[in-house]
Amino acid sequence: MGAVTGMVQQWTAAVNDLIPSLHGHLRKALADFSYAMCQAGHCQSGKLAVLVVSRAKPASNRRRWERLLANPALDGPNGSAALSELAASALKDGAGLGIGVPGRRLLLVLDETPNGEGLRSLRLGLASRKRLLNLAAECYPTDRLPMPMPRLVCRLLKKVAALLPPDAAVTFLCDRGLAWPAVMDAVRKLGWDHVLRLQRTTRIKRAPDGQVIAAGELVKRPGGRPWYGRARIFNKAGWRDAHVSVVWDQRAKEPWILAARADGDRRGLRAACAYAKRNWCEQTFRDEKSGGFHWDQSRVKEPSRAMALVLVMTLATLLSISLGTWLIKSGRRRELDPHRSRRLSVFQLGLRWLTHLLVLTTESALPPYLPYLHPS
Repeated sequence: MGAVTGMVQQWTAAVNDLIPSLHGHLRKALADFSYAMCQAGHCQSGKLAVLVVSRAKPASNRRRWERLLANPALDGPNGSAALSELAASALKDGAGLGIGVPGRRLLLVLDETPNGEGLRSLRLGLASRKRLLNLAAECYPTDRLPMPMPRLVCRLLKKVAALLPPDAAVTFLCDRGLAWPAVMDAVRKLGWDHVLRLQRTTRIKRAPDGQVIAAGELVKRPGGRPWYGRARIFNKAGWRDAHVSVVWDQRAKEPWILAARADGDRRGLRAACAYAKRNWCEQTFRDEKSGGFHWDQSRVKEPSRAMALVLVMTLATLLSISLGTWLIKSGRRRELDPHRSRRLSVFQLGLRWLTHLLVLTTESALPPYLPYLHPS
């Protein structure tokens, strides 16, 4: 048995374990097309069809892909439930994702990504190895939200909280476009730390003098001295106590105005260090688009079908990150990335290794199990 066949069989078994409630034929299709997506570096049906490891002809595989996206078992709510099951199964590997490791804090990142002008997707995921593993998602038309955005965010938070162990140490990261008072309240109710980026116009009441000013007035120029301190924020919604950190790097166009729990441990410079990892979310969105799967060229505009596509992309990302992690842990990174300075991400390492498998015939090129995840 060649390396490619062995990899496909190993990945199919992994998908069966990750989403056991789905029908067997559906799990097989998810495994086949997530593998083909990694091989093709694209999610268009024609480009996927020729790389599915199957005896079927590409035309048949193309119709099979289109039926998969239209399958009612993977429509909006059902696709969201399948993604939750996938996330719950992945999180069972506590050591692999840092859950249960003493002193290790989980970073959850919330962000929104567009797919062209007509469709958007809201993601809440776990930051791991400079990428984001989707734990929950919602897809919706750009001009018509299923509910007010704060309620939608709070629903994702509750959904993900149900997947985590009750004693998990969590820090929630969120950009200024999604940092509403209701979101802060929901995160605090869950007992999580948070680092929320605020608008420059956000009014804050400094302690102890009680002066009310715009947050952007605390540091007025790039490279200025950072400001840290306790304050009260969100005047219109009723003041909330927080620890505010304002940092303006001299290379940045705008300052970071960050709000953390006043009694938490993500304050001052620690808040800035934590928030910097929100960029991992941006890197993941790039992987899904120009740097990997070209989701923006999928021509899938229906939100229910887009949810099925997000599920397949999540599986493909999990596969690529697992292979990249295994290459690093097994000391084989230099076989693909020989430069002294690392140039390939863990995601790109995994994609290139799958392509390299086409010229290999030995199963020694396969990880011992999938998904293969270890703490960064």
